[in-house]
Amino acid sequence: MQKKMKKIRTLMETMKDTTSEREAVRLFVGIAPNRATQRFLDITCMHLESLRLPRDSRWISEPNRHLTLVFLGDTELRHLATIEQILQEVALSTPACTGQIVSTHPFPRDRGKMLAAELPPTPPLTGLHEKCRAMVRAIGKQPERKSFRPHFTLARSRTGFSRMSAVPADFICALDNLTLYHSLLAPGGSQYQPLLSLPLKG
Repeated sequence: MQKKMKKIRTLMETMKDTTSEREAVRLFVGIAPNRATQRFLDITCMHLESLRLPRDSRWISEPNRHLTLVFLGDTELRHLATIEQILQEVALSTPACTGQIVSTHPFPRDRGKMLAAELPPTPPLTGLHEKCRAMVRAIGKQPERKSFRPHFTLARSRTGFSRMSAVPADFICALDNLTLYHSLLAPGGSQYQPLLSLPLKG
């Protein structure tokens, strides 16, 4: 864990040192799944592969899986220090919690273009989401208005998952970190690079 934190810190410092403060990067805050959750999601994906999915289905790789708490969008680098400070304060004051994955289904609606393992928004998780929204406002941006629906995206399809029914699940996952991600556009789909990862210690 210490080696990983050092690597993430190096990435963040390099970004600060080699780019203009007015340059914008695409950011979001989320929760990275632990090993047990990754194993459950792997098993879920193996089951989904046996179903009749669209030919253009694209699976999300393990390193790219996450539960989004708040999307910042294009954010000037001058805000990184404030974002880091606030996230550290949130992590120190917020205890780790758990969530229950109850279903995997087309997301955000029937025939949606994503397959997601969804969790009900419990009070602790919703509270963490609200703290992250406050951080967005603190740097002068407006958080998204859409409803908070915690989930792990597992696959995407441009044509949508129109023929798939929900697959029930019952898995308790640990939600024990706060991770700042840099979203990088790539030909095969966006890649999500962690810039800062903090354990929840409240």
